[in-house]
Amino acid sequence: MMDRRRFLKWVGKGILSSSGVWLGTRSIAWGKSAFDYALEGQDLIAAKRFAEARDVLMEAVRLDPTSDWAHGLLGRAYHGLNQNAEAVEAFRKAVRLNPADTYSRMMIEIITQKPINKLKKPPQPLSPLEKKAKAEEEAMLGNLSSEGGLTYQVKRVVIDPGHGGFDSGAVGPTGLKEKDVALDLAQRVNQEIAKTGKIKSFLTRTDDYYIPLSDRTVIANQYQADLFVSIHINANENRKAQGCETYFCSETASSKEAARVAAFENAVLQYDEPFKKRPGYIDIEQILFHFERRLYWKESGKFAGTFQNHFQQALPFKSRGVHSANFFVLRRAKMPSILLETGFISNHAEESELKKVSVRDKIAAAVVRGIFHGRA
Repeated sequence: MMDRRRFLKWVGKGILSSSGVWLGTRSIAWGKSAFDYALEGQDLIAAKRFAEARDVLMEAVRLDPTSDWAHGLLGRAYHGLNQNAEAVEAFRKAVRLNPADTYSRMMIEIITQKPINKLKKPPQPLSPLEKKAKAEEEAMLGNLSSEGGLTYQVKRVVIDPGHGGFDSGAVGPTGLKEKDVALDLAQRVNQEIAKTGKIKSFLTRTDDYYIPLSDRTVIANQYQADLFVSIHINANENRKAQGCETYFCSETASSKEAARVAAFENAVLQYDEPFKKRPGYIDIEQILFHFERRLYWKESGKFAGTFQNHFQQALPFKSRGVHSANFFVLRRAKMPSILLETGFISNHAEESELKKVSVRDKIAAAVVRGIFHGRA
């Protein structure tokens, strides 16, 4: 049998074509494998034919019980049928086989926060100890209420200081550079989160050096982050433009201004080394992620709204609300992700404020407030 990892290795060597496995100019045909059934199941899930997908994927995992991908797809099929107990078990098998499977881990968190359909048993009266434990649990959940934020628990956050190195980002009227302010704010946010001891926080860069946009989300994915926050400072030809805003990723921009901001932040792509693909290369990981990212982007939009509501309450600048656009730095994040534009460096007054340590402390505190009130 051919599992997903072996398949990806073969693809990477350029020896797979749509008609079979290629070795030089000769092809070797195979029978219907676990991978074939998994692909078929994935298509059925996309078509919302969950019952058929479940049957096909059960055959896939029977043929190859070590395929984390097939187990993850089976979990999606069960979830589509509202068979949540079975879905959780399938996702758990996927995570056991591949601990880096962030999607399955996230789905377990989402589903287990809802009652799983099991055989109904007659209700039993609670003992005094059980009543006390239940009351404590309800109080704890009440303290963690997200008021519409993320629907799963955030345990790891990756903070991304925008730009760096040769990429200075926007530059203010008196020479203040976006990359320097973004790094300082990110470090302050990281330190404040660390002080709470409640969640773990990591930085994509810790000094003045350049990281390609695509590598920033790779870092977040490697840390198995539950949330990705990219920090930037805005700029505009209109020197009177001011305030802070929160963005999440979408295929189309929510406004012309959002499209302009995304175009500026994406401009550095010209310096990133393009990934060179051999002729006939099939990027299976990208195909799989295409189906997953809709969920991440939907969660990002929900979180962005809750985040901005709490973020703006502690800001030294006015709030410009929540927007969306196609930010490359957010596209490949395998978790909910947002991009912050914390003030306008092109505005003389706000550039002056951004130089102050006290103002940076307030912005960092506002970001942390948004993160903790937006998480579940």
